[in-house]
Amino acid sequence: MNQPNPFLTELLQRGASGFAGFAAGLLIERLPDAGGKYPPDAFSSWKVHLTQRVIELAAAIGAGEPKLFHARIAWSRKAFLAHDRNVDDLKLSLEVLREVLMERLPEHVSEDCSLFIDEAVEAFDADSEGLDESFLDPAVPAGKMALQYLQLVLEGNVSDAIAKVTRAAQNGMDAAGVYTDVLMPAQREIGRLWHLGDVTVAEEHLVSFATQRAMAILANSAPDVPGNGKTVITAAVAGNIHDIGLRAVADLYQIAGWRSIFLGSDVPMRDLPAMLTFFEADLFLLGAMLSTHIQKVAETIQVIRDRCERDVKIIVGGAAFDEAPQLWRRNNSDGYADSIEGAVALGSSLLKL
Repeated sequence: MNQPNPFLTELLQRGASGFAGFAAGLLIERLPDAGGKYPPDAFSSWKVHLTQRVIELAAAIGAGEPKLFHARIAWSRKAFLAHDRNVDDLKLSLEVLREVLMERLPEHVSEDCSLFIDEAVEAFDADSEGLDESFLDPAVPAGKMALQYLQLVLEGNVSDAIAKVTRAAQNGMDAAGVYTDVLMPAQREIGRLWHLGDVTVAEEHLVSFATQRAMAILANSAPDVPGNGKTVITAAVAGNIHDIGLRAVADLYQIAGWRSIFLGSDVPMRDLPAMLTFFEADLFLLGAMLSTHIQKVAETIQVIRDRCERDVKIIVGGAAFDEAPQLWRRNNSDGYADSIEGAVALGSSLLKL
């Protein structure tokens, strides 16, 4: 990892729209038939796209981790492939963005930008992985069940889908296994299909809400286990609206005998110290979805360390950390979990259960 550069991070965040506008204008000049390839307004489309790239670049530089930027470019490349767009245009947009930043940023910091973008461009052609590989294997019983569950939900038979997975938990498949091997893989699959454009936002929402209903039934019907006397609180960092994975983690802690309190998505950092103190939390899990949430994670943990009246163990997790799993060492947390079952194991380990 590189050293974080807060000054450059702020410059990029404040100037993202402006830098993107200059880059989009230059890109349109260099792209043959840009208007025909990116209707109805090629300049506006590319400006929005490049504004997000600058914000993601700022997040990576702020964390001192180039892999965060590489990962976002890789996903953009896959999206272009999925929608039959020319990935060479995406590569050119990065080169144009680098040119604009080198010209318009102070010389003593522009080189850092160039290094991050250069590494992403160098890795660009090597990243040939597409989006056509499903997360679900129908040859495996759990994979087959997940596919059947998705099909039922997408056909509008939500009650039947939920009944299918809850019956599985009653007939020999433990509730935690239904979460880890059926429901969460199904959620990843619907996310993949949305990214490909094979399902709509409405269909993705339909599956997500069905999964939340199924999880509520599973968590409350799981066999009772002796309580361990420990309290865990889970929340998504401010700005993160994705919370199904965190909800699953909270449920698995409950099933394992913890007092589990789920605060949901987009929780303001100022509220957390008092909540952790009031509920006498022993463990706190903080989730982040995007690389742009990394800085907010660090700020939130610092607020908790400064203001919470309890010595709470803190675990971070979520897609924002998956490409750079060592980042947790820089944000004053106590560990990183790369899966929902791993989060429960790590929490137990930290509290020596």
